[in-house]
Amino acid sequence: MDKIRPDRILVADSNPLFRETLAQRLRAAGYDVVTAENGEQAFLILRDRQHPMDWLYTRANLPVLIDGWILTDEYHDTYPTRPAVIAAGEACSSHRGDIVLRPLSLTAVLEIICGLITASHNLPAVEIGSELQRYAA
Repeated sequence: MDKIRPDRILVADSNPLFRETLAQRLRAAGYDVVTAENGEQAFLILRDRQHPMDWLYTRANLPVLIDGWILTDEYHDTYPTRPAVIAAGEACSSHRGDIVLRPLSLTAVLEIICGLITASHNLPAVEIGSELQRYAA
């Protein structure tokens, strides 16, 4: 009997406590989670076509040269209509339907990510972004 692969989530966050706690909670919820502490690591993970990421959570500001916005562009090369979840320091909008958050609690971020995944399995892609925009900054 073949088992369906769980959704794979990339968590790119320079805060090790936040990153690892979010990853642990997502794993406990049944998701396959890969973490990165900076944009360069996350970029290489996104470019690995043998192990594609289904979802992206990133901080907008990451150390070194590649930030969360560049990661989101790379993610959209594979999933042009699927929203990424981006934690930013201030409110802003995304023309691609991404969920751009002011930094929130771990529980809120977890709820948003799980909500997006659940909605993607039950609703047309067009409705996902509009349904969860209430969480955006």
